[in-house]
Amino acid sequence: MSFIDIILIAIFIFAGFHGYKKGFVSQFASLAGLLLGIWGAIKFSDYTAGLLTEHFHITTQYLPLIAFAITFGIIVVGVHFLGNIVEGLFEMAFLGFANSILGVVFGVLKTAFILSVILVIMGKADIKMKFLPKDISEKSLFYHPIERLAPSIFPDLNFDEIKTKLKETFHPVNP
Repeated sequence: MSFIDIILIAIFIFAGFHGYKKGFVSQFASLAGLLLGIWGAIKFSDYTAGLLTEHFHITTQYLPLIAFAITFGIIVVGVHFLGNIVEGLFEMAFLGFANSILGVVFGVLKTAFILSVILVIMGKADIKMKFLPKDISEKSLFYHPIERLAPSIFPDLNFDEIKTKLKETFHPVNP
């Protein structure tokens, strides 16, 4: 077991503890709120911008950003309240312990997925060597299984396109 495994275990212990404290419903609602908020803000911020212009006569160059933020905020708050209602139903049905245990599982899986995406992007962008020498990642018990998680769940996700964009960002082409 290498030091990277110890770091990963510590991260997973923290994620499990956080999941236990927050519970499955709260964690799921926060993740769903974030994803739905981004999606909804992309889809409906034009509608919000129209309402802001029509009712408040806002015509600033920042209107798209303001509309995006307002739409995102409304969706996130709405999902949060819905999550609180569902969590209250769990408590009323005496499922609080199950909510906590499922929170541990969800927290660890969510963290593993996020770490997987980060490791894949770092690997594809060839920036892994700056942070983690190859011999250390090769000795790790957990590094490669975690790195393979996101591509196994989303095999059609084009990480090569992400790699190209990251390289352009970190290593701009000189004219």
